[in-house]
Amino acid sequence: MPEPSIPVACPSCGVALDPPPDRTRRCPRCRRRIIVRHLEGRAIYLTEAAVEVFEAERQHEIDEQRWSRERQAWLRLAQRVGAPADRRRRLMAAPVTVASVKASRGLYLVAAERAVRAARRDKRWAEVAQIRRRQAGALYEETGAHPPPSDEVVTLYREGVIATLRKLAQVSRTAELVGAACCQACRVDDERVFRIADEIPTPRLPHVGCPRGLCACDWWPALADAAKKPRRRRAPTSSSPADPGARGPSTPGSR
Repeated sequence: MPEPSIPVACPSCGVALDPPPDRTRRCPRCRRRIIVRHLEGRAIYLTEAAVEVFEAERQHEIDEQRWSRERQAWLRLAQRVGAPADRRRRLMAAPVTVASVKASRGLYLVAAERAVRAARRDKRWAEVAQIRRRQAGALYEETGAHPPPSDEVVTLYREGVIATLRKLAQVSRTAELVGAACCQACRVDDERVFRIADEIPTPRLPHVGCPRGLCACDWWPALADAAKKPRRRRAPTSSSPADPGARGPSTPGSR
C-alpha cells in the first residue's frame, strides 16, 4: 500500500492544503502567498516574510561547505611543505569560517617559503620546482583558473621552471621541451632542444597566451649530449678472413 501523505498546512493561516502545492501559489482561504522551496528532495512551505531567512540560512550552509573544502585543501598543502602539525590541528578544529580559511592559506604560504629557502640553500632543485609549481597552481585555482594568470602566479611558476632547468644542468647542457597539445605555442616547441644557460635568465614557460594559463609543457634532459662518437674502423690485417682485400689476385686455377 502507498504510504499516507504528510498533511500540509498553509504557513500563514494553518488551513489544510489538499493536495499540497508543488509551486508557489496563494492560500485558498487567507489569500496570502505560499512560497514553495525544494531542499534535498522535499518541499518546504514558507511565508513571504520567512523566505529571506530561509535563503540566508541555505546560503550559509553552502558557504560553510565551500569553506570546509578550501580549508582542507590549504592544510593538505601545508602538510606537504612541513607546516607544524599542532597549528594544522588547531586550524582544523576551529569553526569553519572565512577567517579559518585565510589562516590555513597563510600557514601554507609561510611554510612553503621556508621550505623553498632550505631546499634552495642545499641545491635540492627538484624539491624547489615541485613546491613552486604546486604553489602557483593552488593560487591560480583560487582565482578560478581563468587565464591569463596573475604576475604573482607566473613568477612562482617560472621559479619552479628555473629550478627544473638547474636540476637538468647537473647532467646536461641542453634540455628538450616536451610540449603539450593545448595550443599552437605549446605544439610548436614540442621536442625542440635549447641551451639551458640561455633558458634560465628568460624562461619561456608557461607559454604566453596558452588557453590553460599554466601550460602542461615540461623540460627533459636532451639526449644530444649523451650521443656517442662514431667508432673508428680498425685497419684491415692480412690475416683477416672477413676482409676481401686480404686475398691475393685471382688466378685461372682458382676459379
